[in-house]
Amino acid sequence: MQSGDVLKDGLPAEPDAKKPRSASTNLLIWVHALTFLLGLVLLGLVVYKIGYQDILTSVGHVGWGFVVILALNVSRHLLRAASMYLAIAPEVRTFKYRSAVAARFGGEAVTFFTFTGPFLGDATKAVLLKKNLALTHGAAAVIIDNILYYVTVILVVLGGIAILLFNYGSNGSAMTNVLLIIVASSVLMFAALLLAILYKVKPLTHFIDFLANRNLAPGFVLKRRENILDVENNVFQFYHDRRADFFKVFCISLSVHAVSVAEVHLALKFLGYDSNLSVAFIIESLTKVINAVFSFIPGTIGVYEGGNGLILKTLGYTTAVGVALALVRRGAILFSTLIGLIILVWRTAARGAKHLSQQRGIVKE
Repeated sequence: MQSGDVLKDGLPAEPDAKKPRSASTNLLIWVHALTFLLGLVLLGLVVYKIGYQDILTSVGHVGWGFVVILALNVSRHLLRAASMYLAIAPEVRTFKYRSAVAARFGGEAVTFFTFTGPFLGDATKAVLLKKNLALTHGAAAVIIDNILYYVTVILVVLGGIAILLFNYGSNGSAMTNVLLIIVASSVLMFAALLLAILYKVKPLTHFIDFLANRNLAPGFVLKRRENILDVENNVFQFYHDRRADFFKVFCISLSVHAVSVAEVHLALKFLGYDSNLSVAFIIESLTKVINAVFSFIPGTIGVYEGGNGLILKTLGYTTAVGVALALVRRGAILFSTLIGLIILVWRTAARGAKHLSQQRGIVKE
């Protein structure tokens, strides 16, 4: 998918069978395949080292509790869709909430399968919304949802580390240094996002102007400067012009994390292990760090499972319990991803049928 074509038409360009793939496209494909393969290898090593029997025994205890985990996972997507829906200005929000739900699931399916992670996934959400909404408004809604979500992620990470240190302390200088790096990075990111919201900073437009003044800006970027400026205006005026909606979206983002903590807590219970909400909160907060650092691996496969094993071992469980927890949650993630893939296939088929009917109409004329 070429980003320029998406911004222009809202749909991927028609493939040209005669035109060979560029070197950059081939490189991206190889990087994608390599990162996915590395994740699979890591997952295989983790399972081999622990022993698949221990993991299967733990996962087998979940039973019908897995339905609850599925419901909690889907509810997170429904909440994020509501957040994105509310981020759209009421005067242009002339479509049903279910369209935002479809965009959310479809975009997350793309995010799961690509090493570009949220970048292509978020572009997909904006494109899926384009049927009912101008692309600039859709892109702004996706960005607003992400900004407020990541603000709350930072708060959850900082809270989780505080509870971890209070309940368990820091075992050794290495762990202390890692926690300090996480805290420092989180505080800096939080400050940057807060300043951007308060002072309506437009980083992309400023960067384009910086390049343009030095004759370094590509032509296709300059052509879309006004569109990018519209998106940034919509994003950074959200807090100043629609304060009530801002705090609604913020509270929804917090509730998404509450659902995730409940999912961890109940999953451990279903696996047959003791748990409390503070432990579940620590696990979820540190899992978010791992997912952020290794987001370039498609689906964070391997890293997600290994990271959970390491986290739970630190908290006094076995590594096998952590991997089993990750696999149970992975199953729910795959279920949601399947929903997204069905939506993408359905939208693609509908678009293809419409294009075919239009071509037939032209031929008859």
